[in-house]
Amino acid sequence: MAAMAPATTSSSSLPPRLAGRTLRPTRLLPLPGRATSAGAPRPLLLSFPAPAPARRRAAAQKTSVEYEFDDEEEEGEEEYEYEGDEEEWEDEDEDEEGEEEIDVEAMEEEARGAAADLAKRLARELTIDDDVREKRRSSRDKASVSKHVPDNLLPKVAIIGRPNVGKSALFNRLVGGNRAIVVDEPGVTRDRLYGRSYWGDQEFMVIDTGGVITLSKSQAGVMEELAVTTTVGMDGIPLATREAAIARMPSMIEKQAVAAVDEAAVILFVVDGQAGLVAADIEISDWLRRNYSDKCVILAVNKCESPRKGQMQVLDFWSLGFSPMPISAITGTGTGDLLDLVCSELRKFEGLDGVEEDKSDIPAIAIVGRPNVGKSSILNALVGEDRTIVSPVSGTTRDAIDTDFTTDDGQKYKLIDTAGIRRRAAVASAGSTTETLSVKRAFRAIRRSDVVALVIEAMACVTEQDYKIAERIEKEGKACVIVVNKWDTIPNKNHQSTTYYEQDVRQKLRILDWAPIVYCSATNGSSVEKIISAAALVEKERSRRLGTSILNQVVREAIAFKPPPRTRGGKRGRVYYTTQAAVGPPTFVFFVNDAKLFPETYRRYMEKKLRSDVGFPGTPIRLLWRSRRRSAKQGKSTGGNSMSAGAPSKVVVAA
Repeated sequence: MAAMAPATTSSSSLPPRLAGRTLRPTRLLPLPGRATSAGAPRPLLLSFPAPAPARRRAAAQKTSVEYEFDDEEEEGEEEYEYEGDEEEWEDEDEDEEGEEEIDVEAMEEEARGAAADLAKRLARELTIDDDVREKRRSSRDKASVSKHVPDNLLPKVAIIGRPNVGKSALFNRLVGGNRAIVVDEPGVTRDRLYGRSYWGDQEFMVIDTGGVITLSKSQAGVMEELAVTTTVGMDGIPLATREAAIARMPSMIEKQAVAAVDEAAVILFVVDGQAGLVAADIEISDWLRRNYSDKCVILAVNKCESPRKGQMQVLDFWSLGFSPMPISAITGTGTGDLLDLVCSELRKFEGLDGVEEDKSDIPAIAIVGRPNVGKSSILNALVGEDRTIVSPVSGTTRDAIDTDFTTDDGQKYKLIDTAGIRRRAAVASAGSTTETLSVKRAFRAIRRSDVVALVIEAMACVTEQDYKIAERIEKEGKACVIVVNKWDTIPNKNHQSTTYYEQDVRQKLRILDWAPIVYCSATNGSSVEKIISAAALVEKERSRRLGTSILNQVVREAIAFKPPPRTRGGKRGRVYYTTQAAVGPPTFVFFVNDAKLFPETYRRYMEKKLRSDVGFPGTPIRLLWRSRRRSAKQGKSTGGNSMSAGAPSKVVVAA
């Protein structure tokens, strides 16, 4: 195992790799449980100095010195070029004869700063348009003096009207953000969209709805009104099925609008002041008077940018039987008076004095994937109602739909249904502004979520676009559950089908090899509850914090099993201290002598060892490597290290 050589051996008789080098006794890294002459190992130490008496005895022996070389390690050990400064290593070699003091508190502070810098850098790389506006809205909500009442207990205000009258623009004005997609084309909004708003001390929920279309329109007129297509993303669907889906679309949108009006305390009936009074406005007003005479209906005449002209524009709308109010959702003209009237009506209802403040953070689960993989069907199956419109028409879901969900054991979640994400080139070639904004909201839903359910279609398995979405999830640092939907469409399944399918998914989605896989069928509700169970597990792992002593012990064992590789100059990386600097995702900072001495292969090995020894399934983990080399002048003049001094808590680490 070890070769013996006398101390007087000339350099020519040494192996080629050792010729011209001064040999010193090899220091063996203490394995867990191995006793040393220096006593029991101190806590938080990743490497230990050789016992001082043994070093003095070895130096006193001038006749012969034993040199131990591991033949297998010398033959199979990886070597690579080191681009650092060799003079810095001369100072480090001198330091190896003594011990270094490491300021633990300073290193913990540096680790937290490094984790924060990494999060900011990744946020800049993954920037999304309108992020600044979203941050302003979030800061405004946090600054609100009102207590945080659960969404389902707040009074609701529904916005209703025919297509393209500015309902979504008014919704964005009231909630103070860019939540709803606003495009100058009809039929953009289809599902119900909820948002919190407040005016003074009154807080309420605003519901945006799709445009209500008269049933007398022909199918061609409906298609033009809704701006839908029967070709894009509908390959393989029979023409009759496409036409049937288009024909059902108006009734499904109207059903969503009716649900919003049913649960609302105040109804905002929006009309277009520039277009004037049309037949659809008369039909909607008659429907409201006939079915909701017990509710407060406020007629808002939108697109009245000029206050003086607005008084002329509202004259035609007095015939609807409601008092019209001229407003402009874009410029904000008249919205203050509108909110005063809304709040005066909301105060007539029971107050929320007895409602307890909800301070707990509700985990958010974003459901993302390619178009037509069953995302909306999964949401409806989980909540047990038709919360979103399900149709074979490509691009049915456009906004990011938030839905509160409570499990049988009382655990609350926020489910976010998103639009299908197509390839960037396909979106650009289509030239659809609506689809571009839908994809951005899907990406924003990933960012504001805690867990992402990546839905793939069972028959199509993993595609290139699925891998692109998986890359986005991993970069955002979100916990993930891979959902294989439409599992019932796989023919001739047996007990080995799941095993073979999982191997295929793991091979094609290597970037998410840590994510659990759930097989379900949303149409018949089979195994959809397993999605919530898996999401709860990975959400806890994403926020789990590992003890420092356990973490350092795991790293010490990993280094003992496989030490870092040497450079061509014989240098090897050493780990001084390891700490977990952040959660969500778990971020670990390694303080080493030189980060360049740890190649990418060894860093991946360390990540695998952490996962195999301490878990963290379903969440990405980040490893940061911080160099702690000393400058030559500082090391010789102070005899210390480059870390901040004066902190009370210190630990001694062998050099």
